[in-house]
Amino acid sequence: MDSNSKKYVTISILAFVCYCNTLWGTFVFDDSEAIIKNKDVKPDSPIAQIFENDFWGTNISLNSSHKSYRPLTVLSYRLNVIYSMNKLDAFQFHATNVILYGILCLLTIPIFELFIKKKKYESSMDDVALTASVLFTVHPIHTEAVAGLVGRADILSSILFLVILLCYQSLIKKSFLLWFCFVFTLTTCAVLCKETAITVLGACLIYDVYKSKKRRKSWYKSLCAPMLVCRVICLFIIGLIIMYYRLKIMMFEGPTFSKTDNPAAFADEFYVRILTYNYIYSLNALLLLWPQWLCFDWSMGCVPLIYDISDYRVIQVLLFWGGCASIFIVLIRKSLLFELIDIRIVVLSLVILPLIPASNILFHVGFVIAERTLLLPSTGFCFLIALGFKKLKTRYSCEKLFVVAYILLCFTFAIRTIQRNSEWLSEDRLFKSALAVCPNNAKVHYNMAKVAADAGRRIDALQGYRKAIELYPDYEQAMNNLANLLREDKKFQEAEELLRKAVKVRPNFAAAWMNLGIVLTNLNKLEEAEKCYMKAISHRKRYPDCYYNLGNLYLDQGRHREALQSWRMATILKPTLSAAWGNTLALLDTQGRLQDALRIGTDALRYNPDAHALHFALGNALGKLKRFDEAEKRFLKAIKLNPQNALYYSNLGVLYHRWDKPKEARQMYARALEIDSNLKSAEMNLKKLPGDETAQLKPV
Repeated sequence: MDSNSKKYVTISILAFVCYCNTLWGTFVFDDSEAIIKNKDVKPDSPIAQIFENDFWGTNISLNSSHKSYRPLTVLSYRLNVIYSMNKLDAFQFHATNVILYGILCLLTIPIFELFIKKKKYESSMDDVALTASVLFTVHPIHTEAVAGLVGRADILSSILFLVILLCYQSLIKKSFLLWFCFVFTLTTCAVLCKETAITVLGACLIYDVYKSKKRRKSWYKSLCAPMLVCRVICLFIIGLIIMYYRLKIMMFEGPTFSKTDNPAAFADEFYVRILTYNYIYSLNALLLLWPQWLCFDWSMGCVPLIYDISDYRVIQVLLFWGGCASIFIVLIRKSLLFELIDIRIVVLSLVILPLIPASNILFHVGFVIAERTLLLPSTGFCFLIALGFKKLKTRYSCEKLFVVAYILLCFTFAIRTIQRNSEWLSEDRLFKSALAVCPNNAKVHYNMAKVAADAGRRIDALQGYRKAIELYPDYEQAMNNLANLLREDKKFQEAEELLRKAVKVRPNFAAAWMNLGIVLTNLNKLEEAEKCYMKAISHRKRYPDCYYNLGNLYLDQGRHREALQSWRMATILKPTLSAAWGNTLALLDTQGRLQDALRIGTDALRYNPDAHALHFALGNALGKLKRFDEAEKRFLKAIKLNPQNALYYSNLGVLYHRWDKPKEARQMYARALEIDSNLKSAEMNLKKLPGDETAQLKPV
């Protein structure tokens, strides 16, 4: 095996060793919305919807859309599902992430070698590329991008980013049309994986100038070379075309973020925003230097705003910018003195350019710090560290000491990566780990409460939501979830207070409006409840659950026609909403519209073949029409799907009773009473069997 092959084998082994424990992870945090609940990931949904919806499965033209448009990433999730025989197999998803990350790490070797392939560097820097690639591979800042499945967007866009840079120079020497088509096509694909990949055009521009500038040529002649100018203009045109269509897809509207997502963006004072933003920049740099404090979410109380110039954190901001200024001055002076672009300027562009979209300079973003956004910038950072090690080894005689220090650094990073990956294996571990970094982050307590609620730990869930609201009194999502738990406990008054405050904090909070309608219905405030449902629908046009609950309200008011219309709208928007179908069938049955019930019930089963309640409702309708054979099949199917429902046995007993099969009827009534001894209808019908079998039976 030659030395070049050994480099790639080394990187491959390191990538697998550091991330193999993620293979046994589950779907955590944002994975739930982006994959599990995203209908575009399922193979049975039209593939065209992937290109109509955002990353989370919401139509990108809607106000409720997050506006993150990453169809190629969503397509990769769908391929995972197809490969797993139409199942959401977490192992397959995580294995794909690890493989893609390995490819990304391997690409860093030729990229770093590409940067140092100038005559002044070739003889003395052969080992820098491998040194930088090893450090990149083991860096703990990448754990969120690899262990969190939504991080695949960053991995895919980073791979394409490096591929474009890698092929850029060689394509310059070929036909101009081939060069243009390549850059345009791959940049478009990268942006369709994640929007921030558009910054590759800026990196291409800087790299082009870096390769074109010769010592013997003046800056003016080098920068005004016709072909260079032509390529720069083309890069701008490509960028404008991609950005125009990207903005057109989202209807030239930006996403709507709340104060909880990015508190600094909502600060009233300009200086507060500036100081806090700059402090966040310094935190990003600190995470690259020493990634000890890693957290899945940095919003809310994780990074308190800087309101006063006397805040000690201002010193960190000054030190950060002081260090940056000194580095830039040295590099620019050297570039002017030697009339060449220093390699470190090119490398710094890999750090700075991908971070610009997340900097809040051009537009506000929906996060404070997102560790996965540091995946691509860390390529430049690791290269700078490798260059620094090389310079120290050259300048000082104790080379072995620096080699040992480098190995110790990589080993420490690798151990930290493996340890951090273990925290991403489940939501419980992930959220608990965040408390050590951000104990006052209300979102951490909120997410821990959600996990507790899903696990049936109601007391822990109640405490978690209350703690979240205590830390952040305007946390409308926590209010909404806490109100739902209180509603289940019949504490309607407190639930109403919380929901009214939630919609006051966020007037377009459709879910809170709907839940307020449910609570008001329980408090018999029906007119006001109807207004709340309408308010929810006005903010979310396609809201099947709200139409379902509105139909239930109309049923309580005796407005049967409107109830049927609401349930119909619910089933149109969500054909798998079996509860709406079931209520429709029950009401039609009550009205004696048995043929309509059969027609609609048959249609409902096409979308919900395993909905036992629908089979049960159809069985009732068929029994009343004296189509006993068909009714029996439906009841038996319902019992097979839900064998512990006493009502199903009882009504099947009624069917046998009317069908003149007393033995079978007795068995069904007895079985129903075994399951529920308090089922009076089954008890009464059982008593009628020995005597007057033509008496009025009591189906439920």
